[in-house]
Amino acid sequence: MQLPLPVTLPTDETFTSFAKGTNEELVGLLQAIADASPAWQEAQALRSLVVSRLPLVTMVGSEGRGKSHLLYALCHQLAAKQAQHIYLNLEESKQWTRHAFDGLENLPLVCLDNIHCLAGSHEWEEALFDLINRIVETRRAILVCTSEFGPSHPAFVLPDLRSRLAWGTTYQVQGLNDEERKSVVRNRAEQRGLKLSEQALQFLLHHCERDLPSLMALLERLDKRSLQEQKKLSVALVKRELELD
Repeated sequence: MQLPLPVTLPTDETFTSFAKGTNEELVGLLQAIADASPAWQEAQALRSLVVSRLPLVTMVGSEGRGKSHLLYALCHQLAAKQAQHIYLNLEESKQWTRHAFDGLENLPLVCLDNIHCLAGSHEWEEALFDLINRIVETRRAILVCTSEFGPSHPAFVLPDLRSRLAWGTTYQVQGLNDEERKSVVRNRAEQRGLKLSEQALQFLLHHCERDLPSLMALLERLDKRSLQEQKKLSVALVKRELELD
């Protein structure tokens, strides 16, 4: 059996650092799963929200909406409790065999990031379908997935897999509005000890890709440039980093 190598997840991507926006219900469910693990079967709230359908939660949305962030947060909370779980990023599945899913139904929590990467592969779609069936049969695990498209999307070629995924609990992860996005950038800057003026913040938001991963990457670059130049994070510094001078 070929098992994926363990991964190190970003330590700053927790429930606390996640900007909920209109995703409060989803975040609440994930926190409830983390709080109830490993004895999640005993939690009445989880029985009504998850187990009454399938012990499967799928977060759907375009790239940059925080789906992976929420999986990391879930895993961090479980790791702090020393509760058994596994995180697999299926963007790397080409490096594995389908046996990577063997025995996962015996863990309290299985987190599969980017299941859309399996779409179109009969072998991997069958492996995921079989894993879901084993989880349903054993009733020991909850499976939490992320995908860029919904369970019924035709990119999943196996009708049985589409059916199983659709019977789980699916949440559309909503993006942030401008004010929420601004608040996230400002808070992350403060966490880094950066003094970001309102003018610099406005300029940054209007001249950079607006998804959070791009904004956070730019903030990291600005942090390094500010240290190198020994200057405050001003509009002029942002312009230089973005090569807009």
